[in-house]
Amino acid sequence: MKLWGGKNRRKPSPKKTESEKEPFEIDWEQVWKREELERKARLTGRPVPQDQKPGKKTKKKRRFWKRSLVALTFLAGLYCVAVFSPIPFIAKWRAIYIETAMGTMTHQWLATAFIPSFVIDDVMGKREQVEQGQQGLESQWKEKGFGESQATPWDKLRKDFFQQYPQIEEASFEEYMKEHGEEAIDEEGYLLIDKAGLEDEDTGIRTKKGDQVLAVDTRNGIIICKVTGEGYVGRLALVRDPSQVGVALAPSYGSVGSLAADIAEKRDAVLLTNASGFYDPDGHGNGGTAHGLVISGGKKKNDAVGGTYKTIGIDKENRLHIGASESTYRDAVEFKPALIVNGEQVVEGSAGWGVQPRTAIGQTEEGTMLLLVVDGRAPGYSIGCTVGDCAEILGRYGAVQACNLDGGSSSIMVYRGREISRPSAANKTQGRHIPNGIAVYGD
Repeated sequence: MKLWGGKNRRKPSPKKTESEKEPFEIDWEQVWKREELERKARLTGRPVPQDQKPGKKTKKKRRFWKRSLVALTFLAGLYCVAVFSPIPFIAKWRAIYIETAMGTMTHQWLATAFIPSFVIDDVMGKREQVEQGQQGLESQWKEKGFGESQATPWDKLRKDFFQQYPQIEEASFEEYMKEHGEEAIDEEGYLLIDKAGLEDEDTGIRTKKGDQVLAVDTRNGIIICKVTGEGYVGRLALVRDPSQVGVALAPSYGSVGSLAADIAEKRDAVLLTNASGFYDPDGHGNGGTAHGLVISGGKKKNDAVGGTYKTIGIDKENRLHIGASESTYRDAVEFKPALIVNGEQVVEGSAGWGVQPRTAIGQTEEGTMLLLVVDGRAPGYSIGCTVGDCAEILGRYGAVQACNLDGGSSSIMVYRGREISRPSAANKTQGRHIPNGIAVYGD
């Protein structure tokens, strides 16, 4: 008998498959490998390494770690590209992400937890550059001023309607009036179309810019339209008579703010948006006292903070000014940045302010006041817009002066006693308590 591999060892027969083995057949190859490991252990004085026993589990572990390493390498590469890549498209959206997170009171960690401080500082430094570049901007008016306009009943207004409300597209309006003409006249004979509610059906009326008209209120000289763009939905109110526009204070201003609808009710305002920023530690401020200059009805309530903030107000001749002296104003607040000054748009894109819910004010050369609120922080509906978007919307409707107001969770518009925007505050219907608002007082 021929021996193989040592004493009493037979030459192994070809390895059998699992199906060919007998039920209790010994796997000699595994036994010999184990003996070899034990022999080496005796020579070195070390225990038999259990994890060196070959088998399917070892192979699976190796595959698992290889795949994990590949996945981690891939994720690390993605992170580096997202955070450090100079590719314009990536750099643009990285900046907007950082600006948006840093522009909140309670969610700055979304940037600081994942992005190095030097990257954040570089992005936010551009916002400081924009604000510093706006130093010295001040509104200059060619017009002497705008007087009060009188509301006209529909039977007298009909023939001059499109001259007084030139923003409305004629054919769509005439089509609406053919079907709803009688119900569109209120008890006092004024034209009142009010489909501004969030669930109201489309009127079918359009502005000449193509936006959906939600309300036409000739008693108060107001048109409200829906404005939309990439990722945002908002409300734009056009007010014919700027003498009706002013700063309305919360009833308990100085101690606690009020809901926008309550301010509107107490101050007899037919329409109201938020206006000033306010002290808001960790997003839990009560809106008691505004930040910066506040003048209401000629009475000064707060001092200006200056710096890069812009005074925004209406003078005694009903003209909107940005950056003027306090003595100019009958009603004023303070915020930033300026959007349009003397007909020139002075911001582009995010300008360091990210994508947020927004509130802004503007005025056309003819005197029409523009009040804009853009909803945000609601993916699938409206995430918000940039300050550049606000400037473009207001500029499209003829603004020659315009400025950003406080936004974020404070942004809201109220019309005829109910909210017609979607606040991003914890209270998704009524919004936050705010210190004041830009009001359109009823006729």
